Amino acid sequence: MANKKIWAYATDATGKYVIGEKHPLKIFYIWETLKLKRSDIHTFNKLTFMSTHRIPEKRTPLSTVKLGFYRYKSTPEETNNADGDSDSLSHSIAIQALAELKVLNFICGQEKFSIEIDDIRTEDTKIQLTNRDTYEYYYPDLICQFSEPRNLARKWGKKLAIEVKHTHECEGEKIFDFKNHCIPIIEIDIAKYSIEKKYGTKSPTPEQLEDYYGYWKAVFAKQIFGRILSNPVTPEFYDEVCEEATQKLAQAQRQNGDLRNKLADSRHTNTRLNGDLKTKDDLATRLHASISEKDKKIENLENRGLTDYLLNAIGIKG
Repeated sequence: MANKKIWAYATDATGKYVIGEKHPLKIFYIWETLKLKRSDIHTFNKLTFMSTHRIPEKRTPLSTVKLGFYRYKSTPEETNNADGDSDSLSHSIAIQALAELKVLNFICGQEKFSIEIDDIRTEDTKIQLTNRDTYEYYYPDLICQFSEPRNLARKWGKKLAIEVKHTHECEGEKIFDFKNHCIPIIEIDIAKYSIEKKYGTKSPTPEQLEDYYGYWKAVFAKQIFGRILSNPVTPEFYDEVCEEATQKLAQAQRQNGDLRNKLADSRHTNTRLNGDLKTKDDLATRLHASISEKDKKIENLENRGLTDYLLNAIGIKG
């Protein structure tokens, strides 16, 4: 879950939510709000910024912090950090950039796959899991619901938790619990590209925050390098795979039986053809013998006729 909130909804002076163009409600990114406050304080003062919980009753007012994030008004103990907490802002902005994508093109080691998002959440990501007879609460950075690719959706139960690593990697116990509850996790490492490393400051300007957001939007839109930490198989998917394997085996056995029958038929046909061929060979042998006998008779007759002719020619009767 993002540590710093960098986007909000807003209500106008009448208490109605400001309508958006791409979204039903207008999204006010912190850098836009800070620039509005700097350039048009009267318009800024007419707006009340609200959290972005899906259930309207859960939304609470937010105040802007000049260091680059919104703060819940109901938690005044969360004071401004002197250094701006740029790492936490890097984390929050990267999460938001991911949350606005419709397709996530992952490269995880040797695996490449694209997930088409049905729904994605950065708010209300609290998950309660049973852990050794106790309950553990986890807050993934993003929770996704997806249907495509179908095979992966079946394997993972149409869900995916995404963790953005900026300073701390995902804990082993969390990975263990998620895997045991059939929740996959992909971790994305942004540590080398934090705001501080990119701009050389811990207190970025609104323009730098906006530029950083645009940078991750462009990068993530092309490809997302991640690491699969939890790669479970749902019982339903396992049952389906076993059923498919059983059906394929049965089909192979049927095909094998058909081939055996065809082979037996071929052998029978071959035996019959061999018998026919032997019969024809015997007939050919007899015909050849008969022809040879007739040839000899003809030859004898011809020789006898020639002898009679010669005898007659010299006046000797046969």
